[in-house]
Amino acid sequence: MVTSNPIVCYIDGERGVFDQDDIHESRDSLVVKVDGAEYVLFRGTSEAGEAAREYWKDMADNDPREFTCLVGAETLIQWGMGHYAGPGSTQVRSLEEWLDLWLDTPEEHWASYDSEERDFVCRHPDYAEWTVAYRTN
Repeated sequence: MVTSNPIVCYIDGERGVFDQDDIHESRDSLVVKVDGAEYVLFRGTSEAGEAAREYWKDMADNDPREFTCLVGAETLIQWGMGHYAGPGSTQVRSLEEWLDLWLDTPEEHWASYDSEERDFVCRHPDYAEWTVAYRTN
């Protein structure tokens, strides 16, 4: 039986360990299980924001019923009339303005555990470029 060498990383300065088997790649991110906690990794905050914006834009374009359920029909009506509205605490006047909010607050989408962005540091050459982590469980 062959086992992989553990990969050491630091999340907000705390040492963690994961194996190759604990990694799942997606288009813009990695999902890694570190010491039992699952994190979504990005190369930076701006990449995480772009991916969150794209997630919601894709849902609005391709699954409007689900999008309406999550954002709210009243919000969509208000945006259609150019009025301030929003499903969260920040009120905007259009879908585009709302989508742009994700660029500055990707942690609200990716960090479902605690809404916190964390620093991610790993010296392993395959993972050194990943710099932010969002805990999902």
